[in-house]
Amino acid sequence: MRRPPLPIVLLASVGVATTALAQPTPPRAVPAHREPRHHLVYENALARVMEVRTPAGDTTRWHLHADRMFSVVIAGARTWDQWAGRAPEPAPALTVGEVFDNGGWLPYTHRVGNVDTVAFQYVVAEVRRRTGFTAPALQGVSHLALERDSAGARVYRITLAPGEATTSHRHAAPGLTIQIGPGSVRTEGMKPRRSGAASGAGAWTWRAAGHTHRARNVGTVPVQLVEIDWP
Repeated sequence: MRRPPLPIVLLASVGVATTALAQPTPPRAVPAHREPRHHLVYENALARVMEVRTPAGDTTRWHLHADRMFSVVIAGARTWDQWAGRAPEPAPALTVGEVFDNGGWLPYTHRVGNVDTVAFQYVVAEVRRRTGFTAPALQGVSHLALERDSAGARVYRITLAPGEATTSHRHAAPGLTIQIGPGSVRTEGMKPRRSGAASGAGAWTWRAAGHTHRARNVGTVPVQLVEIDWP
């Protein structure tokens, strides 16, 4: 939901620079996947996967979001957000593991500043094309819960204690699996189409349609996974 600009006194409280306040109109914006802090790591006909990392005190370039995307928070920080034609304002606090869907706002141009002492990090999955799959939601899978079913996309969350594993399950639609937090997870089943790091915070896997697998926590700390079925 878009909010009205906040008073400057609130902006000062989160460290928004006066130079930012003086730039309500952006220069020419780049597509999100070409913004330097949005690292494009995988692309196919359906999706773009980006690893987004903005260091402490840094600001993204103005960039355009023209397509629906799912952003999964890997490391949070205090930030400000500035939309084209508006003053910057403190961004809502996002918790690690939260999934943000921008489908109701498109298109928009903005930039984001990090006013914290730590970097913020996301894995972003951008929808290039819809799949048209209409399979029912997964049911009866151990340690897996449906978190969101919106406009054709489904978001599931897997929570595993050390030694626990999901039961084997099949995703009719293609999609993305993302690890939240540290830990070691082994995926057993079909070989994924493409993946980033094998395990650890922010590790991701792109799944083709009809992918069957199960996830096992082989580490010593609890771990969460987010599984997104493409719309």
